[in-house]
Amino acid sequence: MAEEKNNSVIRPTWGDTAASFLNGCFGDYLSERENGLAIDMAFYRNNLPLELSTAALSAACPLPTGKLCVLVHGLCCHEGAFDFPGNPARSYGSALQYDLGYTPFSLRYNTGLPIAYNGQRLDTLLEHLLAVYPVPVDDLVLIGHSMGGLVLRAACHYGACREASWVSKVSRVFYLGTPHEGAALERMGHLVTKLLHAVPHPVTALVGDLANQRSQGIKDLRYGTLLEGIDFSTSVPWLASAKHYLIAGTVTDDPEHLASRLFGDGLVQPPQAGEHVALFPGVAHMQLAHDEAVYARIKQWCASA
Repeated sequence: MAEEKNNSVIRPTWGDTAASFLNGCFGDYLSERENGLAIDMAFYRNNLPLELSTAALSAACPLPTGKLCVLVHGLCCHEGAFDFPGNPARSYGSALQYDLGYTPFSLRYNTGLPIAYNGQRLDTLLEHLLAVYPVPVDDLVLIGHSMGGLVLRAACHYGACREASWVSKVSRVFYLGTPHEGAALERMGHLVTKLLHAVPHPVTALVGDLANQRSQGIKDLRYGTLLEGIDFSTSVPWLASAKHYLIAGTVTDDPEHLASRLFGDGLVQPPQAGEHVALFPGVAHMQLAHDEAVYARIKQWCASA
């Protein structure tokens, strides 16, 4: 399939989208069997993984700045989730580059793997990125959509535990529709699977077995778990040295509408109101990754002292 181009920007193809969806659903299975469809975590630019070397980054970023922003997509997606509809050359990353001088890096990863594993990998990747980046980094902004926000929290936790140098550069972390308290849809899926297994019939048991083949990444969303083997009642602390911003949407223009109160943005319930919480009524879950009003709020918070 021909690649989509806009102002010399090469975007993911339908094949990439299908592979990302497959990884989200069965990514742990693909990885365990070393299947060629399994996605290796990497920063992507123009639909290709970036080599993390000073020479390669100098070529990819001819005008590097000391301010970086890292964008992490959600379940079954790729970095194209942050592209604005009708203008794939514009994303939260490119907009922050143009408006505030941030150099953007977009992650692509196997969302079917456990959140804890992806957090550990991202911790290592960020350390490598800052070690070979052509100029010293003064400011690091992290933006995660949905599951991506949980991966960022896990990466910050692992990085802080080992006192990684990149952690001290993080000034702000944005969570767009991130299920910090778990996703109701996965809790429902878990309940349905249990009910199917409880029925003493081979057909329902078979359907339950098939449903249970969903990836560990999806299962982790049941509680919003971040760390492997943790007690789910134990909270992972927020990175103390950074500011954290929660951005949420609702399925209707009225946040008090019954549908909004029951379903939130369609997948995730909005957090409680607070100083660094922004609610966007009528902005559904996927739209949170590419909405002009949401970007304006991110820009405002990034520009604030």
